[in-house]
Amino acid sequence: MNILDEYRPKVEDELRLLVQKGSAPLFGLDTMYCYHMGFCDREGNPTSSSKGKYLRPFFCIAMCAGLGGDPEQAVPAAAALELTHRTTLIFDDIQDKGKERNNQPTVWAIWGADQAINAGLALSCYARLAIHRLTLRNVPSGKVLGIQSVLENAVIELCHGQFMDISFVDSLSVGVEDYLQMVRGKTAALFGTACEVGAMLASTNEAMRGDAREFGLNMGMAFQMHDDFLGIWGNESQVGKTANDLQEKKRTLPVVLALEMARDNVSGWLEHTPAEVRKFHFLKNWMEEQGIPQKVKAYEEGFINNARDNLKALPLEQQWKDQFEEVLSFLSEREI
Repeated sequence: MNILDEYRPKVEDELRLLVQKGSAPLFGLDTMYCYHMGFCDREGNPTSSSKGKYLRPFFCIAMCAGLGGDPEQAVPAAAALELTHRTTLIFDDIQDKGKERNNQPTVWAIWGADQAINAGLALSCYARLAIHRLTLRNVPSGKVLGIQSVLENAVIELCHGQFMDISFVDSLSVGVEDYLQMVRGKTAALFGTACEVGAMLASTNEAMRGDAREFGLNMGMAFQMHDDFLGIWGNESQVGKTANDLQEKKRTLPVVLALEMARDNVSGWLEHTPAEVRKFHFLKNWMEEQGIPQKVKAYEEGFINNARDNLKALPLEQQWKDQFEEVLSFLSEREI
């Protein structure tokens, strides 16, 4: 992904300009959210490289450039998308009780949930401030307001998705359609917004904007399904977070498919408290015998194919279509 290699440092510079203020070492709240971004260690001492895939910034910048816009204009929006994403990870780790991410302790695991909430709220404010910086790149104020509205609505969608995800934990009647609705909000909305914002920066064409959003939504659906696969069958040292979806009894796609296939057997495991490691291995082996990993991959491939259809409808220059094709291949093959 050549454009990601080229623009990641520019997005990082924009992020550091927004959040990394004051002299080193950083103290208090500044340490917490800069640590989460990978800009410092837990003592507030600066680090040379940040963490994360930076996929959402890539989608925004690449869509803008591919549709004839100026990718330099998209950098503040790309930073806002990354900050929004990182905000959700702080809250997600608290809600999931996840103690590791990117092979290091999460914010709440170090400073506690109460202070982690403060760090997440601060990052969400920086995301809004990043959008305002579009005016410094000659983006008209009316378009800036439109982009901010799209991003805020995406966060609302994301919250609805997260609400559903949490509410599913005590439910034995979650079906695939419920799961798809949840993922569309929790994960796909921000992917769709990244592509939509890129299109908005490049053009005023509403149809093009809609096609870009649909492309991102389908990519986001596939991305989450692959994450669900890795949450059970991934290598924890490569995933960068604990692959404990079965232990947490989360209603990921493999678990939802298992419920639809053998509700009585699977519900017994879901209702068992406290959870036993032996039962995780038993259920995982049963899923493999039933071909559930293959079923998950089939759903994922279906959304990737939908994204490819969306890609054909977009008037992207060939080099940019090739870039997005490379991303689609990465999404389905990644081990992280």
